[in-house]
Amino acid sequence: MAEGKRFRLFGSDESQEPLRESSEPKSCKSESCPPQSERPAMTRRDFLARSNAGAFAVGVMTGTGFASLVQAEPQSSPPSNGSAPVKTRRVTLDIDGRRHDIQVDVRESLWETMNYQLGLSNCNLGCDRAQCGACTVLLDGKPVNGCSLLSARLGRGQKILTVAGIASGPGPAGLHPVQRAFWLEGGFQCGICTRGFVMASYALLEKNKNPTNDEIKEALAGNICRCGEYAKILTSVQKAAAEMRGERVSYTAPLVISDQPRPVSTAPVEGAISRQFEFARPLGTIEQFDELAVELRERAGIVSVSGTERTITPTWDPRVLDEARVRQILAELGFAVRP
Repeated sequence: MAEGKRFRLFGSDESQEPLRESSEPKSCKSESCPPQSERPAMTRRDFLARSNAGAFAVGVMTGTGFASLVQAEPQSSPPSNGSAPVKTRRVTLDIDGRRHDIQVDVRESLWETMNYQLGLSNCNLGCDRAQCGACTVLLDGKPVNGCSLLSARLGRGQKILTVAGIASGPGPAGLHPVQRAFWLEGGFQCGICTRGFVMASYALLEKNKNPTNDEIKEALAGNICRCGEYAKILTSVQKAAAEMRGERVSYTAPLVISDQPRPVSTAPVEGAISRQFEFARPLGTIEQFDELAVELRERAGIVSVSGTERTITPTWDPRVLDEARVRQILAELGFAVRP
């Protein structure tokens, strides 16, 4: 300890006296040394006050606040009752008249369940915030947003209807009047919002087959078309309503069916095998799947192909192909499937 300074311990009896430094260090003994001013005394109260003020200033400047500079005492965890929180639940979803018994995460939305678990592409995801209506489906006849409904709460007998469940059959002739009107009147552009508009329009026309423009706008108020096709969407709903009333309707783009239908196999293959595979990497769009299906059908032994952006279900002739060869063909085409 330097000889020119004296310190008193805070715990001693003399700690209540002010701490002072010697005004004349021993190293300067000559009279010519300049006089040194005595430093002001600092008590423990002054020290604590200045320390707290400094900490507060740091907190204000850094935006963290004084509380973040104080280490919080560890909190004891609440006593466990021995049961883990519920994270999954088994539900039975009724989608388009078909029952699906699956295990879902309690945080999982209906859109996630349909796309990721069931491989259904029956509704699009737009904003994922229940604001654009692209994911609209009907729940017991009422339009709802599939991105904001929890699948874990939908296994109690509710009827879920999507755009795939309103058609009456395959091909253009089997389309529902709302679907046909949107197609032939051009009530779409990029197509992201179309399925939501179709389902919202379907819900309206099931209750009111002769709506006014204001009633149509009110029914579609929860749907957004970022391409701005609102004028054609209104016309599409009006044409669909007229067809559902039994009136004769002429569309802007009349339906043209090719005179040469696609060749189909007249005789079923005996013992054909069909199996569903999951893509190792999901496809970007359903159009990409259509291109893959065309290429796959050209391979010898492939009878038919169906699927979605996430799964593919080929049917093959076991006399020509086996499962290992089908997997190899898919890998050669650049669409490997999971084992």
